[in-house]
Amino acid sequence: MAIIGSARSLRALLAGAAALTVLATAACGGGSRSSDQQAGGPPEREQPVQLAVTWWGGPARAELTQKVLDLYTQKHPNVTFTTQWQGYSGYYDKVNTTAAGRNAADIIQIDNRVLREYANKGLIAPLDAWVGNTLQVDGIDPKLMDTGKVDGKLYAVPLAANTGAFVVDKTVVEPLGLLPPETGWASWDEFGSWAAKVTQATGQAPWAFRDESASMSVFEFWLRQQGKELYDGQKPGFTTEDVTKWFEMWAGFRASGGASPAEVAQPANGGDISKNTVLTKQTAGTFSYDNQLTEIAKGTDHQLVLVPMPGSQTGAYARPSQFFTAYAKGDNAATAVDVINFFVSDPEAGAILGTERGLPPNKQVRDAISPKFDDQLKGVLAFDERVTAQAGPTPPVPAQGDSQMTRLLQASAENVGFGRQSPADGAAEFVAQATAELERAAS
Repeated sequence: MAIIGSARSLRALLAGAAALTVLATAACGGGSRSSDQQAGGPPEREQPVQLAVTWWGGPARAELTQKVLDLYTQKHPNVTFTTQWQGYSGYYDKVNTTAAGRNAADIIQIDNRVLREYANKGLIAPLDAWVGNTLQVDGIDPKLMDTGKVDGKLYAVPLAANTGAFVVDKTVVEPLGLLPPETGWASWDEFGSWAAKVTQATGQAPWAFRDESASMSVFEFWLRQQGKELYDGQKPGFTTEDVTKWFEMWAGFRASGGASPAEVAQPANGGDISKNTVLTKQTAGTFSYDNQLTEIAKGTDHQLVLVPMPGSQTGAYARPSQFFTAYAKGDNAATAVDVINFFVSDPEAGAILGTERGLPPNKQVRDAISPKFDDQLKGVLAFDERVTAQAGPTPPVPAQGDSQMTRLLQASAENVGFGRQSPADGAAEFVAQATAELERAAS
């Protein structure tokens, strides 16, 4: 999702809008390919079934997901899978394109950013009819399950839960005498002071952390600390003044040397974990989700530790890291739902998945497998439980059109970071574009 310059930003936005327009047309027309199946019916156990599964993530996620699919086939030989995975950048563009061609995957990984939009456009199937039979979710916290509901209907099952964290390269900062305490920093100002000391001590090789003013998840955390949410219904829940303060905070981090220059940060802004600046050893820290520690750690020979994000943990919440959903026009919706249930309810599947996507959402599975966690996974579990105990309430499902907000924030943040706009001008542009996009999405 890296965007260079306003022209490319505009082209990307227009392309995304066009894809969603086609998606809406495809979703509204024609009959469902699974119309011959009764909603809530049993999965196919005799006739051959081939399901397509798509997700975003890195190689570690791909390997673990494939192992679970292979295990399902081992237990149900009539079901086989084709798979497609990629990095986060461009993932939803591809989903939208395949949906417009009425050829989306039977099982689609999404996050809460597109849940309302995909439900309203009829891309994903309501799942309530399977709950209690094929879909066994008694072991999942109802508050977490509710994150998969739109207007009271269940459309998505959380694959895992996670929360925000800051990953520190212990190998770099501990010899400097600057390893932060387990409790983290009391405020963003304290965090910034720490970061400036790290960068000064390393001589900018590496920087303390990268400029993450383009990160919607970090912005949401900071905004919740101010007592606000990303959305107020179908409108932004933030003001131009809020965003100006956000951009000014990051400008201060860059000026002090704590945060990297924008040119160091930009390659990682698209969310591709392989370009994470801790992995490339350009920074000694990075904002992340706690579950991603395992994958980040695999890409470096340095020792990493988790620290809470700066300031009050009221900005945090136990969030669904991703959902699995069933394509509304799939040929074998019942079997797709059974596969989704297998991912969240089968202890063997849970043991394979570990915490790569996040902590197992099903407490029964979590309790069954956590004694076998290695020290790193046990650390992730302890960290998550400590932070979520202090977390704020779970926010409502994001507004329709949320899928475009990350692009808009990234474009404005990069304009400010590269000096093309002032923080105030970048904030005004972002808020205006966000407001217009949410209005357009709801029309």
